[in-house]
Amino acid sequence: MREVAVYICPQVYDCNTAFVSGLRKNDIDVERFDAATSASDGYAKAVVEHNKRLASSSIGSFSQYRDYQYDDKEHSKPSPTEDFHFLCIAIEDSRIGVRSAKAAGMCVVGIGSNDIELDRLRAQGAHAVASSVSELLRQFGVRNYYQIQYLPYSIYLRDIANRKVGYPVSLLDTLRGRFVTTTADVGDVEDDEFEESPDHPTEHAGSTRRVELDMHANRIIPREVLGIQPGTLADVYINNVGWPQDKIDTVHFNARGLEMDIIRMFAKLYDISTDDMRGYLTSGGTEGNFTGLWWQRDHLRDVSGGYRPILLTSDQTHYSVAKAAEQLDIEGRLIKTTETGSIDCVDLKRVLHQISAEEPHRAILMIVNIGTTQTGALDDLPCVHELLETIVQRRGGHYSIHMDAALMGAVIPIIQPFGKDIDYFKDYAISTIAISGHKFFGSVSICGVLLTNKQFLDECFARKDVGVRYLTGLHDITPSGSRSGFSVLSFHNTLCGLYLHTDSRRLKDVVWQCYKNVDYFVEQMSAVVGKQRIIHPDYSLTVCFPRPSESIMIKWSLMPVSMPRKENDDDGTFEYAGVCILVNVDTTRIDNFLTEYVHDEKVRRCLQ
Repeated sequence: MREVAVYICPQVYDCNTAFVSGLRKNDIDVERFDAATSASDGYAKAVVEHNKRLASSSIGSFSQYRDYQYDDKEHSKPSPTEDFHFLCIAIEDSRIGVRSAKAAGMCVVGIGSNDIELDRLRAQGAHAVASSVSELLRQFGVRNYYQIQYLPYSIYLRDIANRKVGYPVSLLDTLRGRFVTTTADVGDVEDDEFEESPDHPTEHAGSTRRVELDMHANRIIPREVLGIQPGTLADVYINNVGWPQDKIDTVHFNARGLEMDIIRMFAKLYDISTDDMRGYLTSGGTEGNFTGLWWQRDHLRDVSGGYRPILLTSDQTHYSVAKAAEQLDIEGRLIKTTETGSIDCVDLKRVLHQISAEEPHRAILMIVNIGTTQTGALDDLPCVHELLETIVQRRGGHYSIHMDAALMGAVIPIIQPFGKDIDYFKDYAISTIAISGHKFFGSVSICGVLLTNKQFLDECFARKDVGVRYLTGLHDITPSGSRSGFSVLSFHNTLCGLYLHTDSRRLKDVVWQCYKNVDYFVEQMSAVVGKQRIIHPDYSLTVCFPRPSESIMIKWSLMPVSMPRKENDDDGTFEYAGVCILVNVDTTRIDNFLTEYVHDEKVRRCLQ
């Protein structure tokens, strides 16, 4: 179920069957609602019922965890039974319907056949008016029916911004207006930025300069050069501060409902119950890795008597893990890798036995790479899990696993490399999963998600104060605190465009097409350099091959890769180049690249 429900008056409902059908196909709750024949509080009751249905599939809040103790009795902590605030849309063609929906706190759209009717609907409190449903969609740039759920955000957020007087946020970048000076000395101010007010003469030397806003003028800071058009969601302040599942009573300029919807879509993709799935939107894979290590470090330290855990990771792990380990003061040890870049389970077994013999009191924080940066190799998760169980768990020790799936987090639920019907949290004891939103998913906003489950969060934070005193109802276990709400909107739109809100069929089509193109590239490149000179791990979307000249590297944005030489080569390292076959790389682009590659002088010398 979506965050937004749409209630449509009978005449508009009956005349727009395609619109209604399109909303339902996108899992949006639609209801034919006659305000004229219902009770005066009919819309209010409808909103309550929708909230109850949606709360039944909630991702969960921090209501079960401890809050800061409030000394001020007038500002006691919020009741954990309070309902979340969810957005509903009413599309009405009558004044009584507009008034009723507005009184229920809904986003109200008035549909009228002429300007007089539209003015009357607007006077009754309609947030937006249009002559038809088609005109409404054009007015707000809605191109797909699932995007109707962004309409309340577009309307409400700007209205909230116009009323805000609390919290230290100026909203300067989104305000309309013009700077107006009321000072004595404005000689150093350019005329096109400031102008004197006739009501405040400037001849008095030494007077204090004061800047005010003329709110009837154009924008203070023009943003159109960036492609940001006034009135769009990219033009409003949206801050998803703290844990997204919490209700904040006093801060409403956020898109928390859509962030919860993103986590629900990942629960559906990974076939995990929404009762178990938790998570939040990160700034990217690096924050996801940092947060996963941070949470697990504290948890393992708590359960092992205060001893710091030992971080185990391969020498092909993303550099952000080493950076996070240094920031979090976690001791790390590198595990060797195979010639394709996946973790060497023989070496891991050796290190685990060594730690068990020398430091049995210390827990293990394990990093599993599901797609290394250089070769795209997948670590053998079943083997890693079995070793941790047999060597660490059975001796009474503790361990946890963070899975770095920056690129492949979008892919593994579809290709199922470790078997069908896998629950990564329960079957392989994964505590956290970091996925990037801008890699395989291709979101234009740099972002990601960190996924975890209810049991792990309960164990981590049940005894910790994570409440925020001045944001009633908020708990924050994120490292960044304030997070971009526009990134939430952008990534949500990307996921819906791949149909993750329904059956993920478009994502599945893209994944399988990528693998077909990978097979094509490997076949064609093998004909040029020989299969023995190619590195292509199982399930990887990355293919590595002898490195060409710098001009080819730069032109085709190839990734430099340094890997140990294979057994039939000389000692040392071999310089490779890597391609990542994603949706933007088709067979035509592959053919064009190979045409230049085979004629490259460096490649010819390498193959002699």
